This record gives sequence, structure tokens and C-alpha cells, in this order.
Amino acid sequence: MQDIYNPIVEFLRQLLSPFGLGDYAAVVALIPFLIVLYLIYLVIMRSITVSFRRVGMPAEAISGVRLIARLLFFVIGLTTVLSATTIISGTAIITGGAIAGTAIGLAFSRALSNMVSGFYVLGARPFRVGDYVRIGGVEGIVSELTLNYTRLLLPDMTKQVVPNSKVVDSEVTNYRVRIDELMYERGTEQEKQERGSRLRAALGGLRDLTKGTEVYRYTFDIQVHKDYSYKKVLAYVDEVSDKHAENFLEKPEIMFWANGNFGNVYRLAYIVNKPADILTLGAAFQAEVSDFHEAMKTV
Repeated sequence: MQDIYNPIVEFLRQLLSPFGLGDYAAVVALIPFLIVLYLIYLVIMRSITVSFRRVGMPAEAISGVRLIARLLFFVIGLTTVLSATTIISGTAIITGGAIAGTAIGLAFSRALSNMVSGFYVLGARPFRVGDYVRIGGVEGIVSELTLNYTRLLLPDMTKQVVPNSKVVDSEVTNYRVRIDELMYERGTEQEKQERGSRLRAALGGLRDLTKGTEVYRYTFDIQVHKDYSYKKVLAYVDEVSDKHAENFLEKPEIMFWANGNFGNVYRLAYIVNKPADILTLGAAFQAEVSDFHEAMKTV
């Protein structure tokens, strides 16, 4: 930097000396650099605001990112000024920066890890605010998404903060699906037509099936003792599904999922319009279906 800066300072000193301003040449030489740096700063700050608003990031989280960017530009500007004007030697700046960086890294390693993970979550977008998701062993509606954490509204209406580092390290299931993609991925043409007609009636027309309308398809497992046949389980689930049919966009599905040591595992799936319906209507259906053994005792 000084190899470029010093000749400019000498030129400006000769230019300003007749006016008695030669001593200010070092300061004047920095003005174009500071102007360019400021313009870059404005562009970056504007891009941060627009991009993060687009992904649903709350205002306080955007302010935090802007503060980090502001501090970064301040450090760049200050380091350049000190280095260029030889107020502090370049070696001292590098050494001091390394020591300060190490100290900050050790003190805020966990926070920095969460922030880096937050950038990944915002960039990869495995979910967005309002989605119903499962992160590891926790599930709920995403109510807030920041650089440091993801806040979930749980089925019991409490809120839990999940660090973004845990989000990156965990398996993430997003129950939001597009209707057109769901219909394309399903079984035979006949099944597509039958289910498509029911969904069309529930959603209000063919347009919803083709324009990418988003719904939520939630799945859960029940374990049944091996003494009960699949036909008996299916009959019971059909009975409960008929009682709750009006709460869903189509009749819930059931499928044999696994043969466990303590019984057979069946997976059930239902589709709702809103994620909040999973916490209310879906929870009531799940509770009744899971009461299979008690219902069989009365038969």
C-alpha cells in the first residue's frame, strides 16, 4: 500500500507546497480511497437490507448484520489509514490484528459459530418463517429466524430457541409442499386423478393444483402390537379418518412403515392448509389414532 501511496503523497506535497498545505498531503491522498470505500459501504448495506428482508429476516436481526458490516468497514478504513500514513508500522498492525482476532475468536467462538451457521441457513433456505419443521427432536412453527438462532412455536404453545449451529448439525424436515409437485410424485395416473379431484374440491379448483399452491403434509408414526393385523389397524384408522375428514384437504393416508421389536410401525399422513392446523386439528386426530389399543379393548 505504501509503495503506491508514497509517490502520490510526494506529488500532492509538491502541488500543495506553494499554498502552504504541503504538510496535509498525506491526508488529502486518502480522500479518494475513503470516498470509494464509503460508496462500497453504502452498496453493501443496501444489499444486506434488501436480501434479508426478502427471506423474512426480522428487523432486529438485520440491524445486527448491519452493525457487523459497519464495524468491518471501520476496521478496514482505520487499518488502511494507519498503514498508509505510517503512524503505526505495518508489522505492528498485522501483529496487533492477529492478537486481537485470536482473543475475539476465543471469547466469542460459540457466537461466531452460530452466526456463520446463520448465514448458511439464510443462504440455503431449508425453511422460512411460518413453516412447520422438525429440527432434530424438536418440531414446531418457525416464528423467528436470525443469524444466531431459530425460534420455534411448539405444539404446547411455548417458544423454543434453537441455535443455528444445531440447525446445521441436525436433520431438518420441512412439511411444506407444493401441490403440483406432490401430485406429480404420487403413484399411478388413476390415483393422481382420484386424489387430484379431492384436492381440487378442497382447494377450490384446478388452478390451485397447477400454480404451485403450498400446503403442509404432516406425517407421524404409531406402533401397534403384532397381534393386531394390518386389516384391523386399517379399519380403525379409516374410522377415525372419516370422523376428522372435514378438517383435512383429503382423507389421511396410512402405510406400513417398519417391523419393530415391540410391534409394527405404521406411518400416517394428512394435508392441511395452514401450519397452525397441525397444532390443533392435526393434534386431535393424532391423539385419537394413537389411542388404538384402548379402542380395541372395547371391541
